Amino acid sequence: MPLQPVGMACLASIFLLSACGGGGNDDTTPPAGDGFTVAGTVNGLGGGKRVVLQNNGTGDLEITTEGPFSFPDRVPSGSAYAVTVKTQPVGQSCTIEKGTGVATANIDEVLARCTNLPAAAFSVGGRVSGLAANTTLVLQNNNGDDLTVTANGGFTFAAPLLSGASYAISVKSQPVAQICTVRQGSGTMSAANVSTVEISCAANTDVSLPEGDWQMDLCVAIRANTWGRALWRIAKQGSMTTAVNQGMVVYNNATCTGTGAPEVSGSSSLGTMVFNRSAATATLTAFWGTWNLPNGSSSPTIWARKGAHLCILGDATPSVLTTPQLVESSANLSIAGKNCYTKL
Repeated sequence: MPLQPVGMACLASIFLLSACGGGGNDDTTPPAGDGFTVAGTVNGLGGGKRVVLQNNGTGDLEITTEGPFSFPDRVPSGSAYAVTVKTQPVGQSCTIEKGTGVATANIDEVLARCTNLPAAAFSVGGRVSGLAANTTLVLQNNNGDDLTVTANGGFTFAAPLLSGASYAISVKSQPVAQICTVRQGSGTMSAANVSTVEISCAANTDVSLPEGDWQMDLCVAIRANTWGRALWRIAKQGSMTTAVNQGMVVYNNATCTGTGAPEVSGSSSLGTMVFNRSAATATLTAFWGTWNLPNGSSSPTIWARKGAHLCILGDATPSVLTTPQLVESSANLSIAGKNCYTKL
Protein backbone atom coordinates (compact mmCIF):
# COMPACT_ATOMS: atom_id res chain seq x y z
CA MET A 1 0.00 0.00 0.00
CA PRO A 2 1.42 3.38 -0.89
CA LEU A 3 2.20 5.73 1.98
CA GLN A 4 -0.31 8.52 2.67
CA PRO A 5 0.88 12.06 2.90
CA VAL A 6 1.42 13.29 6.43
CA GLY A 7 -1.32 15.89 6.03
CA MET A 8 -3.91 13.27 5.09
CA ALA A 9 -3.00 11.10 8.07
CA CYS A 10 -3.47 13.98 10.45
CA LEU A 11 -6.78 14.93 8.83
CA ALA A 12 -8.05 11.37 9.22
CA SER A 13 -7.24 11.30 12.89
CA ILE A 14 -8.16 14.87 13.91
CA PHE A 15 -11.13 13.65 15.95
CA LEU A 16 -8.82 11.35 17.90
CA LEU A 17 -6.67 14.31 18.95
CA SER A 18 -3.52 12.41 17.92
CA ALA A 19 -0.04 13.76 18.17
CA CYS A 20 -0.42 15.49 14.85
CA GLY A 21 -0.76 18.85 16.51
CA GLY A 22 -4.09 18.38 18.44
CA GLY A 23 -4.21 18.84 22.27
CA GLY A 24 -5.09 16.32 24.92
CA ASN A 25 -5.23 19.04 27.71
CA ASP A 26 -8.54 19.21 29.71
CA ASP A 27 -7.82 22.70 31.28
CA THR A 28 -10.85 24.89 30.46
CA THR A 29 -9.52 28.06 32.15
CA PRO A 30 -9.63 30.78 29.51
CA PRO A 31 -6.39 32.49 28.63
CA ALA A 32 -5.79 35.93 30.09
CA GLY A 33 -6.78 37.45 26.82
CA ASP A 34 -10.41 36.40 27.45
CA GLY A 35 -10.56 38.26 30.82
CA PHE A 36 -11.32 37.13 34.35
CA THR A 37 -14.45 36.33 36.33
CA VAL A 38 -15.72 38.51 39.22
CA ALA A 39 -17.40 36.48 41.94
CA GLY A 40 -17.97 36.31 45.69
CA THR A 41 -20.48 35.49 48.40
CA VAL A 42 -23.71 36.98 49.77
CA ASN A 43 -24.17 36.72 53.55
CA GLY A 44 -27.20 37.59 55.66
CA LEU A 45 -29.79 37.91 52.90
CA GLY A 46 -33.20 37.24 54.46
CA GLY A 47 -35.58 34.58 53.23
CA GLY A 48 -37.70 35.82 50.34
CA LYS A 49 -35.47 38.90 49.92
CA ARG A 50 -33.89 40.11 46.68
CA VAL A 51 -30.70 42.09 46.07
CA VAL A 52 -29.40 43.28 42.69
CA LEU A 53 -25.64 43.75 42.19
CA GLN A 54 -23.74 45.44 39.38
CA ASN A 55 -20.14 45.45 38.23
CA ASN A 56 -18.83 48.72 36.88
CA GLY A 57 -22.39 50.05 36.82
CA THR A 58 -23.76 47.42 34.42
CA GLY A 59 -24.69 43.77 34.17
CA ASP A 60 -27.54 43.48 36.71
CA LEU A 61 -27.15 40.31 38.77
CA GLU A 62 -30.28 39.40 40.78
CA ILE A 63 -29.64 37.28 43.88
CA THR A 64 -32.39 35.76 46.05
CA THR A 65 -30.49 33.37 48.31
CA GLU A 66 -27.36 33.47 50.43
CA GLY A 67 -24.22 31.86 49.05
CA PRO A 68 -21.80 32.25 46.11
CA PHE A 69 -22.45 34.44 43.10
CA SER A 70 -20.59 35.20 39.86
CA PHE A 71 -21.11 37.84 37.19
CA PRO A 72 -21.59 36.29 33.75
CA ASP A 73 -19.47 38.92 32.02
CA ARG A 74 -15.69 38.76 32.37
CA VAL A 75 -13.39 41.69 33.06
CA PRO A 76 -10.47 42.18 30.63
CA SER A 77 -7.06 41.53 32.10
CA GLY A 78 -5.67 44.67 33.71
CA SER A 79 -9.06 46.40 33.83
CA ALA A 80 -10.78 47.75 36.92
CA TYR A 81 -13.82 46.16 38.51
CA ALA A 82 -16.22 47.74 41.02
CA VAL A 83 -19.09 45.75 42.52
CA THR A 84 -21.99 47.85 43.85
CA VAL A 85 -25.55 47.33 45.09
CA LYS A 86 -28.14 48.57 42.62
CA THR A 87 -31.26 47.46 44.52
CA GLN A 88 -31.37 46.82 48.28
CA PRO A 89 -33.57 44.07 49.71
CA VAL A 90 -36.74 45.27 51.44
CA GLY A 91 -36.07 45.85 55.15
CA GLN A 92 -32.33 45.22 54.76
CA SER A 93 -29.15 47.02 53.81
CA CYS A 94 -26.32 45.27 51.96
CA THR A 95 -22.75 46.58 51.85
CA ILE A 96 -19.91 45.42 49.64
CA GLU A 97 -16.50 44.42 50.96
CA LYS A 98 -13.43 43.79 48.76
CA GLY A 99 -15.52 44.85 45.79
CA THR A 100 -13.01 46.97 43.85
CA GLY A 101 -9.64 46.41 42.25
CA VAL A 102 -7.80 45.56 39.02
CA ALA A 103 -8.35 42.15 37.43
CA THR A 104 -5.12 40.18 37.09
CA ALA A 105 -6.73 36.82 37.92
CA ASN A 106 -10.18 35.45 38.66
CA ILE A 107 -11.74 37.36 41.57
CA ASP A 108 -13.71 35.34 44.12
CA GLU A 109 -13.42 37.29 47.38
CA VAL A 110 -16.16 39.93 46.94
CA LEU A 111 -18.51 39.90 49.97
CA ALA A 112 -22.03 41.31 49.98
CA ARG A 113 -22.98 41.56 53.67
CA CYS A 114 -26.71 42.14 54.36
CA THR A 115 -28.20 43.23 57.71
CA ASN A 116 -31.70 44.01 58.88
CA LEU A 117 -32.75 47.65 59.08
CA PRO A 118 -34.23 48.84 62.40
CA ALA A 119 -38.01 48.83 62.41
CA ALA A 120 -39.61 52.24 61.95
CA ALA A 121 -40.58 53.88 65.27
CA PHE A 122 -42.71 56.90 66.05
CA SER A 123 -42.89 59.46 68.84
CA VAL A 124 -45.60 60.00 71.45
CA GLY A 125 -46.43 63.48 72.71
CA GLY A 126 -48.96 66.24 73.03
CA ARG A 127 -49.52 69.50 74.91
CA VAL A 128 -49.70 70.65 78.54
CA SER A 129 -51.95 73.53 79.60
CA GLY A 130 -52.70 75.19 82.94
CA LEU A 131 -49.42 74.25 84.63
CA ALA A 132 -48.53 76.87 87.24
CA ALA A 133 -45.20 78.69 87.03
CA ASN A 134 -42.27 77.27 89.02
CA THR A 135 -43.92 73.86 89.40
CA THR A 136 -43.01 70.44 88.07
CA LEU A 137 -45.14 67.75 86.47
CA VAL A 138 -43.79 64.24 85.81
CA LEU A 139 -45.47 62.12 83.12
CA GLN A 140 -45.00 58.47 82.22
CA ASN A 141 -45.70 56.36 79.16
CA ASN A 142 -46.53 52.70 79.79
CA ASN A 143 -45.41 53.11 83.44
CA GLY A 144 -41.93 54.22 82.39
CA ASP A 145 -39.97 56.66 80.23
CA ASP A 146 -40.39 59.43 82.84
CA LEU A 147 -40.75 62.92 81.37
CA THR A 148 -40.38 66.03 83.56
CA VAL A 149 -42.44 69.02 82.39
CA THR A 150 -41.89 72.50 83.82
CA ALA A 151 -43.80 74.68 81.35
CA ASN A 152 -46.94 74.69 79.27
CA GLY A 153 -46.71 73.72 75.61
CA GLY A 154 -45.69 70.72 73.59
CA PHE A 155 -43.98 67.64 74.98
CA THR A 156 -42.57 64.44 73.49
CA PHE A 157 -41.44 61.27 75.27
CA ALA A 158 -37.85 60.24 74.63
CA ALA A 159 -38.53 56.62 73.65
CA PRO A 160 -40.29 56.11 70.29
CA LEU A 161 -42.66 53.17 69.77
CA LEU A 162 -43.08 50.74 66.89
CA SER A 163 -46.19 50.72 64.78
CA GLY A 164 -48.77 48.48 66.45
CA ALA A 165 -47.44 49.07 69.99
CA SER A 166 -49.73 50.38 72.73
CA TYR A 167 -49.18 53.64 74.60
CA ALA A 168 -50.72 54.81 77.89
CA ILE A 169 -49.86 58.23 79.32
CA SER A 170 -50.26 58.82 83.07
CA VAL A 171 -49.24 61.36 85.71
CA LYS A 172 -46.48 60.03 87.93
CA SER A 173 -46.08 63.18 90.03
CA GLN A 174 -48.53 66.07 90.31
CA PRO A 175 -47.31 69.67 90.60
CA VAL A 176 -47.60 71.33 94.01
CA ALA A 177 -51.19 72.42 94.77
CA GLN A 178 -52.42 71.26 91.35
CA ILE A 179 -54.08 68.23 89.79
CA CYS A 180 -53.32 67.40 86.14
CA THR A 181 -55.57 65.12 84.12
CA VAL A 182 -54.88 63.24 80.88
CA ARG A 183 -57.12 63.17 77.81
CA GLN A 184 -56.59 61.06 74.69
CA GLY A 185 -53.71 59.45 76.50
CA SER A 186 -53.91 55.85 75.32
CA GLY A 187 -54.16 53.94 72.09
CA THR A 188 -52.25 51.92 69.50
CA MET A 189 -49.45 53.35 67.39
CA SER A 190 -50.03 53.63 63.66
CA ALA A 191 -47.27 54.41 61.17
CA ALA A 192 -47.18 58.04 62.32
CA ASN A 193 -46.19 60.17 65.30
CA VAL A 194 -48.81 60.73 68.03
CA SER A 195 -49.16 64.39 69.11
CA THR A 196 -52.75 64.53 70.35
CA VAL A 197 -52.32 63.76 74.08
CA GLU A 198 -53.77 66.57 76.22
CA ILE A 199 -52.66 67.31 79.81
CA SER A 200 -54.82 69.85 81.65
CA CYS A 201 -53.74 71.20 85.05
CA ALA A 202 -55.86 73.07 87.60
CA ALA A 203 -55.69 74.09 91.26
CA ASN A 204 -56.12 71.25 93.73
CA THR A 205 -58.95 72.46 95.97
CA ASP A 206 -59.33 69.17 97.85
CA VAL A 207 -55.95 68.78 99.54
CA SER A 208 -53.56 71.53 100.60
CA LEU A 209 -50.68 71.94 103.00
CA PRO A 210 -51.87 71.52 106.61
CA GLU A 211 -52.04 74.37 109.10
CA GLY A 212 -53.25 74.86 112.67
CA ASP A 213 -52.78 72.49 115.66
CA TRP A 214 -52.12 68.79 115.05
CA GLN A 215 -51.65 66.24 117.84
CA MET A 216 -49.88 62.89 117.64
CA ASP A 217 -51.99 59.74 117.95
CA LEU A 218 -49.65 58.28 120.57
CA CYS A 219 -50.58 59.08 124.19
CA VAL A 220 -47.69 59.11 126.73
CA ALA A 221 -47.21 59.92 130.41
CA ILE A 222 -45.51 63.30 130.86
CA ARG A 223 -45.65 63.71 134.65
CA ALA A 224 -47.56 62.42 137.69
CA ASN A 225 -51.24 62.01 136.84
CA THR A 226 -50.71 63.83 133.56
CA TRP A 227 -50.59 62.43 130.07
CA GLY A 228 -50.28 64.04 126.71
CA ARG A 229 -49.79 63.93 122.99
CA ALA A 230 -47.06 65.73 121.03
CA LEU A 231 -48.36 68.87 119.35
CA TRP A 232 -47.35 70.53 116.08
CA ARG A 233 -48.59 74.08 115.55
CA ILE A 234 -48.29 74.76 111.83
CA ALA A 235 -48.47 78.23 110.31
CA LYS A 236 -48.40 78.66 106.52
CA GLN A 237 -45.97 81.31 105.31
CA GLY A 238 -46.75 80.86 101.65
CA SER A 239 -48.11 78.30 99.22
CA MET A 240 -44.91 76.23 99.58
CA THR A 241 -43.58 77.13 103.04
CA THR A 242 -44.74 76.47 106.60
CA ALA A 243 -43.34 77.29 110.06
CA VAL A 244 -43.70 74.76 112.88
CA ASN A 245 -43.70 75.08 116.67
CA GLN A 246 -43.79 72.08 118.99
CA GLY A 247 -45.65 71.57 122.26
CA MET A 248 -47.91 69.12 124.07
CA VAL A 249 -51.62 68.58 124.39
CA VAL A 250 -52.15 67.72 128.05
CA TYR A 251 -54.79 65.29 129.36
CA ASN A 252 -55.78 64.11 132.83
CA ASN A 253 -56.27 60.47 131.84
CA ALA A 254 -54.00 57.72 130.52
CA THR A 255 -55.92 57.35 127.25
CA CYS A 256 -55.75 61.04 126.35
CA THR A 257 -59.48 61.18 125.75
CA GLY A 258 -61.74 64.15 126.17
CA THR A 259 -60.54 67.70 125.67
CA GLY A 260 -56.85 68.36 125.99
CA ALA A 261 -55.09 71.61 126.76
CA PRO A 262 -52.44 72.74 124.24
CA GLU A 263 -49.17 73.93 125.72
CA VAL A 264 -46.68 75.68 123.43
CA SER A 265 -43.77 77.69 124.81
CA GLY A 266 -42.25 80.67 123.06
CA SER A 267 -38.96 78.88 122.36
CA SER A 268 -40.38 75.74 120.79
CA SER A 269 -39.71 76.48 117.11
CA LEU A 270 -38.95 73.48 114.94
CA GLY A 271 -37.98 75.69 111.98
CA THR A 272 -39.61 75.74 108.57
CA MET A 273 -40.59 73.30 105.84
CA VAL A 274 -40.01 74.41 102.23
CA PHE A 275 -41.78 72.16 99.69
CA ASN A 276 -40.89 71.65 96.05
CA ARG A 277 -43.40 69.13 94.72
CA SER A 278 -46.40 67.00 95.54
CA ALA A 279 -48.01 63.86 94.17
CA ALA A 280 -51.07 61.83 95.03
CA THR A 281 -52.66 58.41 95.01
CA ALA A 282 -56.40 57.90 95.28
CA THR A 283 -56.13 58.08 99.09
CA LEU A 284 -52.96 60.07 99.92
CA THR A 285 -51.21 63.29 98.96
CA ALA A 286 -47.47 63.59 99.57
CA PHE A 287 -45.43 66.81 99.80
CA TRP A 288 -41.64 66.60 99.30
CA GLY A 289 -39.42 69.31 100.77
CA THR A 290 -36.60 70.36 103.08
CA TRP A 291 -36.91 70.77 106.84
CA ASN A 292 -34.76 73.76 107.88
CA LEU A 293 -34.03 73.50 111.63
CA PRO A 294 -33.34 76.48 113.93
CA ASN A 295 -29.73 75.36 114.42
CA GLY A 296 -29.04 75.87 110.71
CA SER A 297 -29.10 72.23 109.67
CA SER A 298 -31.59 70.80 107.19
CA SER A 299 -32.86 67.42 106.11
CA PRO A 300 -35.11 66.02 103.34
CA THR A 301 -38.61 65.42 104.70
CA ILE A 302 -41.98 64.32 103.35
CA TRP A 303 -45.36 65.32 104.71
CA ALA A 304 -48.13 62.90 103.82
CA ARG A 305 -51.85 63.50 104.27
CA LYS A 306 -54.02 60.40 104.34
CA GLY A 307 -57.58 60.77 105.50
CA ALA A 308 -57.49 62.56 108.87
CA HIS A 309 -53.80 61.84 109.37
CA LEU A 310 -50.68 63.92 108.78
CA CYS A 311 -47.48 61.82 108.76
CA ILE A 312 -44.00 63.33 108.93
CA LEU A 313 -41.53 61.04 107.15
CA GLY A 314 -37.76 61.33 106.97
CA ASP A 315 -36.20 61.06 103.53
CA ALA A 316 -32.74 61.10 101.95
CA THR A 317 -30.87 62.68 99.03
CA PRO A 318 -31.59 61.34 96.51
CA SER A 319 -35.09 60.47 97.72
CA VAL A 320 -35.81 56.90 98.80
CA LEU A 321 -39.57 57.54 98.69
CA THR A 322 -39.81 58.77 95.12
CA THR A 323 -43.47 58.04 94.41
CA PRO A 324 -46.72 58.62 96.32
CA GLN A 325 -47.20 54.84 96.37
CA LEU A 326 -43.95 54.38 98.31
CA VAL A 327 -44.86 57.27 100.60
CA GLU A 328 -48.24 55.68 101.31
CA SER A 329 -46.65 52.37 102.27
CA SER A 330 -44.40 54.16 104.76
CA ALA A 331 -47.27 56.31 106.04
CA ASN A 332 -49.38 53.23 106.69
CA LEU A 333 -46.68 51.94 109.04
CA SER A 334 -46.54 55.27 110.85
CA ILE A 335 -50.32 55.37 111.25
CA ALA A 336 -50.30 51.82 112.65
CA GLY A 337 -47.57 52.83 115.12
CA LYS A 338 -49.55 55.92 116.22
CA ASN A 339 -46.74 58.18 115.07
CA CYS A 340 -48.88 60.38 112.82
CA TYR A 341 -50.94 63.46 113.73
CA THR A 342 -54.60 64.40 113.55
CA LYS A 343 -56.16 67.87 113.58
CA LEU A 344 -56.93 69.10 117.10
